[in-house]
Order: sequence, then C-alpha cells, then structure tokens
Amino acid sequence: MSKSALKILDTAEKLFNQNSFVGVGVDLIRDQSGCSKTTMYTYYKNKMQLVKSVLKARDEKFKASLFQYIGKSEGLAAINKIFDWHMQWFQQDSFKGCLFVRAVAESNQDDKSIISVAQNHKQWIKELISTHCLNMGRQDLSELIYTLIEGLISRFLVDGFDPQLGALIKKNINHLLEE
Repeated sequence: MSKSALKILDTAEKLFNQNSFVGVGVDLIRDQSGCSKTTMYTYYKNKMQLVKSVLKARDEKFKASLFQYIGKSEGLAAINKIFDWHMQWFQQDSFKGCLFVRAVAESNQDDKSIISVAQNHKQWIKELISTHCLNMGRQDLSELIYTLIEGLISRFLVDGFDPQLGALIKKNINHLLEE
C-alpha cells in the first residue's frame, strides 16, 4: 500500500473513532490527511469502500496486538491475557467503544459488506476465547466470557473505567475457569 493510501486510511480511522462514520466527510479526511481528493478517490472509490478498508485495517491491528500480548500463553493464562488486554484498552484516552459495533449501527442495513466485516471480527474474538476455553476443558464458559468482554466495552464507555470492577470480574472469571 502506498504512503498516501496509508495516510488516508490512518486519518480516516482516527476521525471515525473520534467522531462517527456519518459525521466525518471525505473533505475532512482529505484536509486532515493532506492528500488531494483525486488521490483519495484513486485509492478508495467512495466513502463506503474507505469505511470498509478502515475496518479491515483495524481488524488486522487488533489481531496483531492481541496475539502479541497473549504470546505463547494458553488456557487460563491466555484468557487472563485477553481480559487484561481489554482492560488496558478501556483505559486509553482514545477508547470510544467498539468501532465495529459503531460501524454497524451507523451503516445502511442493506450494506452487508460493512456488517460482514464486523461479524467476521467478532467471530474471530469469539473463536479465540473458545479455543482457549476448550483447551482447559471449559468450553461451556466461552460464550459467557465473550459476552462479558463485549458488555464491558459498552459499560466502560458509558460509565468510565472502574478498576475495582475489572479486578472483581477477572477474579470471578478465574474462579469459574478453575472449578
């Protein structure tokens, strides 16, 4: 990918995350990225293609970051790392909830491509958790852990991060998984 295409993609991701998909137009992305409209449309034929490209790039970064954080951990150690990674994300100044959920909420429900990218991202997380629960013989808890993490994304977005609640939830997850 060219330097210009990456600059447009990074700028669009930051603006979409800070504001919204609907609230950010291509002119703002163009101005903030320092690229011409011609350059933008050379790489991204329309805003929907740009949104889809942003989500795919975000998915790749998310996966790489989480894989790196988990490292070679498996089972309970990996579940704890997945949880800890999310707790760190919730505390970042740039945390504005899940960009994939927001994209689906703001998209035209007839546009299955955005929904599909979001579903694939969420499915990957669910399968990652499921794999580590299965390795511990606790497949029964994978849906609970996945749903809990997804719920915490909304809770900490609305209420703000609560380290005591995070610690309590982690303690209870460990207790359930060790039973």
